[in-house]
Amino acid sequence: MYSPIVLDHFHHPRHVGVVSAATGHARLENPVCGDVVEFWTRVVEDRLEEVGFRAFGCAAAIASASMLAESVRGLSSREVLALEAADLVEALGGLPASKAHGAALAVEALRAALGEVADS
Repeated sequence: MYSPIVLDHFHHPRHVGVVSAATGHARLENPVCGDVVEFWTRVVEDRLEEVGFRAFGCAAAIASASMLAESVRGLSSREVLALEAADLVEALGGLPASKAHGAALAVEALRAALGEVADS
């Protein structure tokens, strides 16, 4: 059902936790399934210097947040905002169609955290 990459990020999530001196923060919840993804970001000179997350929900949501946090560090805000849920699903080696909402939630939560930076 899940790829080895998804299972690895679910069992061993990376970048879990609050980022000290965060410049952005967002918490989103999927009202249908109850998954929650929360991101903290620290942007310095338009580069994502540090990212941390907390997630509660299915394996897809947790693995998606972990993979996303791992893959965006060092990117510009513009590069991060250009990422789509389909990019994340591909990086994870695929997700069952019924679980793709986990990737979408992670991407939207990270975008929201960066939006807080852009609005500052």
